[in-house]
Amino acid sequence: MDANAYQKKAMAFLNPQIEEKDVLLNALMGLCAESGEACDLLKKHLFQGHSLNRDDLIKELGDVAWYLAEAAYALDVDLSDVLDKNIGKLTERFPDGFDPQRSMARKDQAEYRFYGACKGIRFLIRDHEELSSPEDLYDLFSSLWSKQTCAPRMADEWTEENKTLGQCSITSFLVQDLIGGEVFGIRLDDGNFHCFNRIGGEDFDLTSEQFTKALDYSDAIRQDRQVHFAKEEKYQRYLLLKRRLEEKLTK
Repeated sequence: MDANAYQKKAMAFLNPQIEEKDVLLNALMGLCAESGEACDLLKKHLFQGHSLNRDDLIKELGDVAWYLAEAAYALDVDLSDVLDKNIGKLTERFPDGFDPQRSMARKDQAEYRFYGACKGIRFLIRDHEELSSPEDLYDLFSSLWSKQTCAPRMADEWTEENKTLGQCSITSFLVQDLIGGEVFGIRLDDGNFHCFNRIGGEDFDLTSEQFTKALDYSDAIRQDRQVHFAKEEKYQRYLLLKRRLEEKLTK
């Protein structure tokens, strides 16, 4: 069954007495409870001598799925979008499939969610040995991005919670200033390019978190800073971010 079709059918069984503000709470508590029920079946099998009833376990997993669909409903998002976002997250984390070494080497995934994070990319910046990975650069630029460095067409939507919004080109070219490599761009539906960095054949995108869906990096086009900075407002934002970067690095 299609995920969205399941969600639509499942929500026909939503308790109408639950107030709208409490639907998400009910969903998350239900996820915990039904996951516990599934674990309890396995616990009794492993430690109490019970046979593992496959049908009962499948039913419990179905209950978990129902509450997941309810949580998506409460957030006003299609269940398929939740699943797609999960696949995108896993693809960014393990682009070639699960890798135990990459899993053990990565930092807290709640901290780094940009494309190319925790892939083991390393580089050397003269006089700044503390900056040796995309994660280090992300930490650095996170303290520099602001509404003033955001692309004007997006500035009204910029927030501290979405601080990578509208920062891609000026950030990518500043990263290129620091570590070399090339800047590539993905053409978006509005005709603009979303920029990211490539060094030693490895891609990373410090500003990818502004997108709700994973981007396709396979058909990226090399970007020319002279073309980008022909726009005076973009060049001035680049200079502002560069000044902030230099001040940060000289402290």
